Order: sequence, then structure tokens, then C-alpha cells
Amino acid sequence: MYLKEILPIESTLKFKRITLNSNNVKKKDLFIAYPPCENTNQYIKEALGKKCSCVITNHNYSNELVFKRKNLEKEIIDIFNVYYHYPLENKNLIGVTGTDGKTTIASILKDLLKCPSIGTNGFQIDNNCYPLNNTTPRIDTLYECFFKCKDYQNIVMEVSSEAYLTKRIGQLPFTIGILTNITKDHLDKHKSLKNYIYSKLELFKHSKISILNRDSKYYNLFKRNSIKSLSYGFSSTSDLRILKYKLYFDHSIIKIQYQNKKYTINYPLLGKFNVYNIACCILTLLSLNYEIEDIIKRISYIKPVIGRMNIIYDKEFKVILDYAHTEDSTKKVLTFFRQFNKNIITVVGCAGDRYKEKRKKIGRIVLKYSKFVVFTSDDPRYENPNDIIKEMISNSKKKNYFVIENRKLAIKKAINLCKKDFIILILGKGMDNYMAIENKKVPYSDFDSVFDILDNI
Repeated sequence: MYLKEILPIESTLKFKRITLNSNNVKKKDLFIAYPPCENTNQYIKEALGKKCSCVITNHNYSNELVFKRKNLEKEIIDIFNVYYHYPLENKNLIGVTGTDGKTTIASILKDLLKCPSIGTNGFQIDNNCYPLNNTTPRIDTLYECFFKCKDYQNIVMEVSSEAYLTKRIGQLPFTIGILTNITKDHLDKHKSLKNYIYSKLELFKHSKISILNRDSKYYNLFKRNSIKSLSYGFSSTSDLRILKYKLYFDHSIIKIQYQNKKYTINYPLLGKFNVYNIACCILTLLSLNYEIEDIIKRISYIKPVIGRMNIIYDKEFKVILDYAHTEDSTKKVLTFFRQFNKNIITVVGCAGDRYKEKRKKIGRIVLKYSKFVVFTSDDPRYENPNDIIKEMISNSKKKNYFVIENRKLAIKKAINLCKKDFIILILGKGMDNYMAIENKKVPYSDFDSVFDILDNI
């Protein structure tokens, strides 16, 4: 392909493929130095040393093979659209953002729309799942995924605030942008709650329709930054109003009102937060012109979300995996199960090199709502797991806990503490298949650990 085919640049240079990673550059590649960072010039030098065909950047770099583009964040989308033959043309790209609930809503929509999804649980398409390095991958990985979705009308993806903070998805256009909720998280990267919120606002500036949580205190801010919006929630001014709900241990019932008609829906997901998630997904499909009767039928067939309140063992006691890793989600999971049983043993840690302010708060929550807590490792990265645990317990006088750094041994301790009808909640990693230690992803699974321990008791 000629360079002038993807950008208005007078050049006879040709390239074989595009890469955004200087480590992957091969001879005759087009290297795009994006997203911009302090090491950009170093990466350009590395790419040129590997005999790339040419370089596109928004930095100043004196070389005849390097072309500076002032508005690369916008043009990056045009480049990949041409290169991949406009893979999103006539398709609905649905983006989901929020502190909690992104993966759940993406999973529900994947089931309801029978479409591919991109996010925490990888790139899921045609009953296959391909792992991804980030919840929201970089633009080159995204377009590789989009290109494989040519047989589908809809694509759903999780959109993290970090993806906009680092500009790694450019000004990607969405048909629908969805807001779940906003609570404090990732402030180590964003530095303030305001910055965090404003990163999330970017999704709605580039979405044709915004689906917003009417009960969020940030609703008006997101509405003002939307092209067109619809709302869901308990508020009487919601476009789709939640009238009431009933929660059971293995299913839930919700009553909603839409366009002056009332509907009752039974679905196999747990917790009040999933009341919001179901309402959000119903409104999303309505915005795509699905009939509500069809939507209600589809909801009865949705599957439990991988790694979210998954009951993986249910005999003399229950073992439940959940990805909860924020204050809000941790409290919601614990208070939900305490409605049915106060004998809860929680296995929990906090991630290293991440928002440290939440550690004491999560520690207080799990100690308050659990009979016993086993504090352990959870993706420590470059931190000492025991230092993280000390922070988690530093603000509490309660003594109903154990400290076991090895996560598998921590789960074994919880199982040994268990009595008939107890509940073990293992929080933080869900169905992850690795432990992040320093810069490596070491194979590890809570699911496998549980059954390996149970098989050897």
C-alpha cells in the first residue's frame, strides 16, 4: 500500500503493514509513533534502525522518512479505516464505561445481541476467546478485532478511562456509549476524581446515542456532553424506569416502565447492581430498535457473567468468585450475600502499584461484613504483598482475620475454616488466569486452586 493512500501526503513510499509497537517493526513496515509519550523519539529511532518504510508521528524528528501530523489523534482512525477497508461501516459499535459494571454489561449485551465483545475477558467471537493485554486495547489491536467481525451487525467493547487518558484509541466513533456508575478508582493515574470523570466523558462526545444512569449524581454532566441521550434508573424522569425488584439467591425479578407500559422480567443474575445493569441493557437494545417483547425473551437465556458472583461450588458450603476490587463493588457483593447468610469467609487482597487510598477502606469493609477474612496477594506487581496487606488492616481494630501471602494457601485456609452452609467469597481476580508479579503474568487461577484443594481434601 502507498503512504499517500492513507494520508494526504505526496510520497511514493510503500509499506507492507502498520505497527504501533517499535519492538514489532520489520523491514518495509509503516511505524506510527502513537500514542504519544516521552519516549516517542527513541521509538522512532529504533524503528528507523530496523529499516521501516516510513514513520508517522506528531513529534518533531528530522528525517526524510518521518512525517509529522499535527492532528494524529483524529487521523489515526482514518488511517486504520482505510487500511482495514472500513470494518465498522454499517455496524453498531457499543462502548461501555464506568467504574464498575463494564464487564457485566458487555457480557449481557454479547448474549442478548449474539455479537462479539472486547474487554476484560478478552476478544470473544464465534465461541472463541482470545486474551488481550488491556481491558481496552490500543487502536491497532482494536482494528484487528473489528476486521474479524465482518459477519456481525453489532460489536460491544469496554472502554476504560485509561484508554482516553493515554489517547490509545484516538477519537474512535461509537454508535452507543453507555455509562454504568462513577466511584473513586484509578486516581493514581488520573490524579483527581475530576480528571477521571473527564476522561470518561470522551466516550459520550464521540457517541451518537448515550445511555446514562439517571440516578448518578454526574448524570447532568454526562447529558450535557452527549449528542443524544436516554436514561435508566429509579428516578421518575428516567426514559426506562425501574419500579421495583426482588432479589433471590439464584435469580432476580425486576419491574420496569417504558413508554407508559409496565413489564416484569425474571433473569438469572444476582444483586441490586445487576438491576441497574439489566435496565441499562434493555434500554440499549430499545435504542437499536428491538421490540421489548423480544428483549424480554432474550433476557431469560442470558448466562451468568464470567468471574462475577460465580457460584463455582455448591455442596456442603458455597464457593463464589467475584472480580470486585473497588470499595463500592466489594461492599455490594458482601451485603448482597449477607442477606441470606452471615457466615461469610472472604479471601481478598489489593493490587500493587495501583490506587493505594482504597486499601484501608476495602480492609474495613471486608472485616465488617465477614465472619473471617483471609488477606492475601492480588497482582502485587513490584510491591511486597505483605506491605499491601498491612495497609489494608492498618485502620481496623478487628481481629477476625488471617494473613497468608500465597493466594492458593489462603484459599485452602478459608476452606479449612468452613463449616456446613458457610459461604466463601474469593474477591479480586474473578476468572483471571494469571498473577501479575513484577512485569510478568505468572500462571494462576482461583478457579483451579479451589478445585485442586477440594480434590485433595
